[in-house]
Amino acid sequence: MNDMFGRVIKKNNKKITVIVKKNYKIPIIKKRYFYYSRIIAYDIFNEVNFGDYVMIKKSRPIKKTVFWIISKIIEKVKLI
Repeated sequence: MNDMFGRVIKKNNKKITVIVKKNYKIPIIKKRYFYYSRIIAYDIFNEVNFGDYVMIKKSRPIKKTVFWIISKIIEKVKLI
């Protein structure tokens, strides 16, 4: 669980919120359930915008609620 992928849904100065889709499976009935979690990450270079698909990785605690940093921008969204 060191790397996760998700979309940026909120952006403050260098702090962003990423929504990550996770799933789990119930083995008896063999059904999968999906749920979303919001993770607060830190954007060092301030280059991420709304809707970008990013890869985040776990790091040391940067602030009180921030434990993740952006490692790579996978897909940029064109802003009009």
